[in-house]
Amino acid sequence: MKNWVTFQLSDKGESVLENDPSLIEKVVRKHIKADIFLPMYYNKSRNYENRLFLFRGYIFIEFDTTEAPKYSKLAESYYFTGPLLVNRRLHLTPNSEIKKLRAKLIKMTRPTIKVGDKVKVLDGKFVNLEAVVTEYYPKEKEVDLSVKLKCMSIIVPRIPIVCLKNMSAEDKVKNTLQERILTILKEHVTGLTRKRLISLMELTDEEMKRVSTCLSRAVKRGLVSVVIIEDNKSIFVYGENNT
Repeated sequence: MKNWVTFQLSDKGESVLENDPSLIEKVVRKHIKADIFLPMYYNKSRNYENRLFLFRGYIFIEFDTTEAPKYSKLAESYYFTGPLLVNRRLHLTPNSEIKKLRAKLIKMTRPTIKVGDKVKVLDGKFVNLEAVVTEYYPKEKEVDLSVKLKCMSIIVPRIPIVCLKNMSAEDKVKNTLQERILTILKEHVTGLTRKRLISLMELTDEEMKRVSTCLSRAVKRGLVSVVIIEDNKSIFVYGENNT
């Protein structure tokens, strides 16, 4: 069964990986011939050097007993602190987990983007910019963006889609959760505590974290009221039913 060794990068190694990932690969190749997996995507296009990280600080090297003695050579370089150990033993990650990481990385680099979507730029000189897609170039996997200013709109051309996060899809998910919450509160005219509300819903871990935020937003918008009952408990009541 194939396994992978996790190597921890030094501060210098992390800096190099951020600026020139190919150099880290060259350092590893100098000592080890096994496969390497960097938990990141990087690619140079005409105007961008695209980088997306699953996480920072580590890389994975396919475990090979014949090459294990060379790990110490790699650890002696400026770029690594050494392999990850658990109870002083080499920690091995099964190939099934690496496959999951690869699949997650592929999903990150192929966002579903279409004309009209609201997006956020994740990399490059326009990082953190929020805009709307006005043109899509399938062959190049690039888009034009429209940015609204106070008195005009400007076009930002040829942004690689790998640099974008689809905010429209995220907003839709958030709105869907709030709509579900409001639907349940409508059905319970006397109101519900947060705990009781959650018990009536099928929620993912991520949705569970957002319930309080959705309730707070609904209260601010006047859609839901908060009633304090005995033992200082808060009851959430749908606004139309609140007297």
